[in-house]
Amino acid sequence: MEWLRKTVAVGQRAPFPVSNGPSGEPGGETLFAVLLAHFDLHQSQGHRSCAREVLELAQRLIGDDPDLHYRWLRKWARWLESVGRREEALELLQTHLRRLRGKLNNPTRNAEVRMELGIMLDRAGRKEEALKYFKDAAQRYRKLKHTYNLVAALFNSASVLHDLEQFSEALRVCRKAIQEGAPGYRDLSSHISLQMANSLESQKHTLEACNYYRQSEESYGQLGNRRQQSDILYRLGWLAVRAKKMPEGARFLRSALELKRETDYAIGLAWYHWSRAEAYRAGGALKKAVSHYRSALNLSLSANLDAVAARCRVVLYQLCAKSDQTLPTYVRYGNASAADTIVKQGRAGLYLDHGSDGYSLDVFREPGDSPKPNLDRRVLARLVQDLEKVTRASGAVPGASLERQRVALTQWIERQNRS
Repeated sequence: MEWLRKTVAVGQRAPFPVSNGPSGEPGGETLFAVLLAHFDLHQSQGHRSCAREVLELAQRLIGDDPDLHYRWLRKWARWLESVGRREEALELLQTHLRRLRGKLNNPTRNAEVRMELGIMLDRAGRKEEALKYFKDAAQRYRKLKHTYNLVAALFNSASVLHDLEQFSEALRVCRKAIQEGAPGYRDLSSHISLQMANSLESQKHTLEACNYYRQSEESYGQLGNRRQQSDILYRLGWLAVRAKKMPEGARFLRSALELKRETDYAIGLAWYHWSRAEAYRAGGALKKAVSHYRSALNLSLSANLDAVAARCRVVLYQLCAKSDQTLPTYVRYGNASAADTIVKQGRAGLYLDHGSDGYSLDVFREPGDSPKPNLDRRVLARLVQDLEKVTRASGAVPGASLERQRVALTQWIERQNRS
């Protein structure tokens, strides 16, 4: 396993050993699980070629085991979709589903494949086909008494119905999901509340929609999803403005901006700690490096930076794992809530164009060979401009700090356009 620890996880080409399947060899299934964990990390970092190599190695370990083949097949379908070969991925899953028809010994797999196909077809814009698979999956999960997956399938159905502008039916399915047990799962209940708000607003039921927007905003806040929470507050602000409630609209927009600052502060600090960790690691100060990697991981989880979190987990695995520990132990390592106290400091910060004035997203650079994420600041700039306008309309003075942030964001966008 040592060759795997040193090479595969960090995106280097490894001297893969030849293996023709488990054939009774001890630890074959464990190695298979480790390889799939490496695949997941490569995918999250955008290392498509490395992800494929790991998956090809895992394929050699399948042998005649149908369960291993099924686990491998789902990963392979996801890889195909990620490199633009969605039609091949769909055909692969549909072929597997045809083989399952009439067989009663794999009811969970029948439901899972239908759910996977629905998600993939939805992303492809084939809404009616996706809806059919989601409905089938929901029926099967109900028979299996898999409440979480049943609610998820119902939510997916409601989302597609909304896209098809069947708002009343989308609301009916959302209410069905609530009856089936959605309140027991905070993540799903948050999504369903937001879906209901969207559908109600589309039907011009603004007051009822606002109630569900507030409910979903509170739920996303409890989950630590600042990005979604901020977007909902922005929407609530404009609905208040549209109803001529200027002071209330200004409060919502101000709260949305504060949460945007928290998120961007977390992003900046995550890259800062990652850079410090890399520097300490290069200099041989591994204890200090580990401390910064852990900080970067927690901040990345807080800001939904999956690629950075994946890199941190890989390096922490390499530096800290004991000889009997495998990568799957570290795939879910980290705690987003541990960064909450630090991240909340960003609420009081300002968007300014010079590092000496505060913090600027532009001072943090992504290390390595992965492309820098495209941080489009236009929505943020509109939020600041809207807040200025609504604050004035409510009879208050926006203040110098808001003006300085607007100027800074304007300069950021101008540089972004030039580059």
